[in-house]
Amino acid sequence: MIKLTQDISIQKLTAEDQPELIELMRDIYIPSYKHIWSDSGDWYLEQMYNPEVYQKDLENPASHYFFVLFEGWKIGILKYNYPESPALFEFPNSLHLHRIYISKEFQGKGIAARLMKMVEATARERGMKYMWLEVMDTQLQAQKFYRKMGFEWLFTYHLEYENLLPKYRGIQILRKTLT
Repeated sequence: MIKLTQDISIQKLTAEDQPELIELMRDIYIPSYKHIWSDSGDWYLEQMYNPEVYQKDLENPASHYFFVLFEGWKIGILKYNYPESPALFEFPNSLHLHRIYISKEFQGKGIAARLMKMVEATARERGMKYMWLEVMDTQLQAQKFYRKMGFEWLFTYHLEYENLLPKYRGIQILRKTLT
């Protein structure tokens, strides 16, 4: 367990955590994103959090995967990879903020901002030149948050996920220069 503040900590995920991870994501992801999927998001959760994909994430030395805890309660997840560049661009020495999900009832308490600062400090300690992430072009609140954290838009592309409703397929790549 890594304590970030008196109330916020992160706990590295282990192989045994997969069932708890997918249940937590059902509680966090489905209520917030079911409207963008033809199947309420079940396909996405199965693709991203099934045991085989999860094990590959854990075995990848570039992958860093955590539960986010607030006052000891698991309220979200954090995942970042380094070094990793987007498929469409080459960003040498870059950290990819892959997932940051916080339960709705804990949003607006500064938790995500604290996590972002910790990830940025990690990137800087590891000599990364950039941080980058992907955000849906319809997620205006998330975009505003990331811009406030110093990220800039670079590119928009479209996902071809069959169950994702067409108007939600736009994905923006945002990047922050660390040097």
